[in-house]
Amino acid sequence: MDLFENHGMEMRKFVYSLVLLLSVFSFLVLGAKQPNVLFIAIDDMNDWIGPLGGLGIAKTPNLDRLAAESTTFTNAHCASPACASSRLANMTGVQPSKSGVMQNVWYDGPKWREIPMLEKIETVEQFFKNRGYETLAGGKIYHSLAPPWLTSNQADPDGWDFYYPSVSVPMPHQISAPEKVINPDSFKGGRLKWFTWGPIQAADEKMADHQTVGWASYELKRSREKPLYLACGIFRPHMPWEVPQKYFDLYPLDEIPDLEILENDLEDALVHARRGWHKFVLENKEWKHVIQAYLASISFADAQVGRLLDALEESGKAHETIVVLWSDHGMHIGEKENWEKFTLWEEATRVPFFVKAPGVTKPGSVVSQSVSLLDLYPTLVDLAGFEIPDHCDGASVVPLLEDPNAEREHSALTSFTYPGNKTGHALRGNRYRYIYYEWNSLEELYDHDSDPNEFTNLAYDPTLAGVIEQFRNEMVSRVSRVSLDEMLERPSGYTVSNGRVSVDGFIPMARVPLPKERPKKESIR
Repeated sequence: MDLFENHGMEMRKFVYSLVLLLSVFSFLVLGAKQPNVLFIAIDDMNDWIGPLGGLGIAKTPNLDRLAAESTTFTNAHCASPACASSRLANMTGVQPSKSGVMQNVWYDGPKWREIPMLEKIETVEQFFKNRGYETLAGGKIYHSLAPPWLTSNQADPDGWDFYYPSVSVPMPHQISAPEKVINPDSFKGGRLKWFTWGPIQAADEKMADHQTVGWASYELKRSREKPLYLACGIFRPHMPWEVPQKYFDLYPLDEIPDLEILENDLEDALVHARRGWHKFVLENKEWKHVIQAYLASISFADAQVGRLLDALEESGKAHETIVVLWSDHGMHIGEKENWEKFTLWEEATRVPFFVKAPGVTKPGSVVSQSVSLLDLYPTLVDLAGFEIPDHCDGASVVPLLEDPNAEREHSALTSFTYPGNKTGHALRGNRYRYIYYEWNSLEELYDHDSDPNEFTNLAYDPTLAGVIEQFRNEMVSRVSRVSLDEMLERPSGYTVSNGRVSVDGFIPMARVPLPKERPKKESIR
């Protein structure tokens, strides 16, 4: 009897040990306990922040803190420099030149589902929801706007278990600066109603982003049975650049530096349609005021990031949570005589991109190789231990998290459709930026080793013919609508001489007219 009992005890120990071993194996290899995902999307944040060098005076202690805890990608670029097209690409994993969405679209609801290739595609949030995750979102994730401007949301409701404040009203009401602050009587000329800046005399708690982050922080701390995929959209520093006074106080006007600008910078490049915006700022001597307001908006957004990071730490789940932070595109603040985004130059495409994956990322590591925000979707899937869907055009950055010098196959591809249905594409490699405009066959090439401001277009320099040929071949291989024969045509409206290109009949900024005053549209404020 004793022998039987001892044998049974040994068997029970063996079975218990086997179950324990299988459980550990399942956790480590099969991913039985899936990591949570904190997905932070910031609107219109450029490379001025501390971890990217930028302007050098931005106060972003929380982004600095995130950089110290994660991997920072210093050469990351959006798939399209517009809110709708960039965000749709990130969430579907589909390159804009394939979907055809390469600019802002202003519908409400997921009408992008009417595009045949996107009709049944599994978005990143649906991917996680279909694999057992609780999916929550608040703020701007897809292209969205809030009252009192406009109220719309292009997110697919089927992807989310809950959306804050609601899927039809994706952001809380946003208060504005007083009319006398944003439209003083001294202003000459006119500009679009939302191209405004100035301090708000109110506490952070009154701001829409603060309320969204408050909700997200609560959800991070709440206990739940399922793994969590939480997407939190922070709207600032999207214009209007109006945030509480204390953030303006961080940047006294006499400490605002002049930007590095080349007079008549567009003489060898694309002449865009936003030079009037620049004229308005120059004529009203507001450039440093706008820089101050944009920096203030960056610092306000940074404060919200800090609240999210604090909440994650307080939840006790930081060790099992993947954190990604990205901005949908960059922002021109007068560089290349442009304001906002909507170009294929560096200031519009370069974005903050951070990945923190416990047990994978090396805290404080930096990747300088070019990557695309299209890499977001496959990276999250890879980190969670799933197989990457075939439709994803990006590539997982996990190899770069493990080895920042790992080789990448492609440059970062960015596509944009300008007014008049005119489309262009850019390839950003580790050293060069190459741009091709379909409608006039103009090419631009900038060497970031010697020309980080992209002042000099080298595309027609015969000594760089080999570089141009490589970029042309890559462009044709990745963008089906572009042909090599068209790329070899002489640029229409430009003259090529002695290895340089110049605009025919170029109009210098001094002769650009001041925009006329526009009728007020009360619905957008």
